[in-house]
Amino acid sequence: MSRLSTSPRAEHGFTLIELLVAMLCAIVVIGGLLAILEFSLRQETHISDRVQADRIGRTALTHILDQLRSSCTGFQTSPIQAPPTTPESPLSSSGPLNMWFVTGYGNATSGEATISAVTLHDINWTSTGTSDSGLSLGTLRDYSFTGSGTPPNWTFPALKTSSATTTVLAKNVIPPLVAGVPTIFSYERYDNNYKNATDGELVAIAASELPLTTARAEEVAKVSISYTQAAESGQTGASRGGGRTTNLAGSVVLRFDPTETGKEVENEPCA
Repeated sequence: MSRLSTSPRAEHGFTLIELLVAMLCAIVVIGGLLAILEFSLRQETHISDRVQADRIGRTALTHILDQLRSSCTGFQTSPIQAPPTTPESPLSSSGPLNMWFVTGYGNATSGEATISAVTLHDINWTSTGTSDSGLSLGTLRDYSFTGSGTPPNWTFPALKTSSATTTVLAKNVIPPLVAGVPTIFSYERYDNNYKNATDGELVAIAASELPLTTARAEEVAKVSISYTQAAESGQTGASRGGGRTTNLAGSVVLRFDPTETGKEVENEPCA
């Protein structure tokens, strides 16, 4: 009888070196798959946050623009207002983070428009903290006060939050910096100084002229609104995927023609 061979070459299987190489290859493949999966999940969150931020921000911006387009009440009442009395915090005067304006609705009587209700609004941004990348986050609210009386002598309740109807427009709103100043609302007026090269053109109301006085508020002919909207998570930093915010901007022209004194607001059209 022939002796059975016990040589290692005669045994079927892998050597230790081959097994280690196979395990290393498997680890590399699995690591690559996990990296792709993590990237896909991160991108999905990134896109979801962008879509959510865009939806929230555009809804708020549309609300503000629609209200502004309805703000030309005429009857010697200018759309943009300086608050008639000192507002109670967190309300503030018309400036880069607060905008006061009136909306009026009426009925046609004998062919004439009669304003039956006037509402005074304060679109107000209030800080709520900072994001993971150090950006200022805040909530944008619409505080509205129902007026009474007859034009142009409208009266409103005390300008404090307890007297207002409050609507939260958007959270995690980031005001852009304009000349180092957080600014959501920018105001323009017609230059009525014939000595200036810009006479008859829209010019920006400087930061040094804010908050708006009653006289300057009556001259406002255009309002521009811009801000950055973050998602509900409030995350904005690159370490969280970056690019999760969306920038929004819009404007409304409230007067088409220059005025001599700013008082010629009766029956002026709005954009």
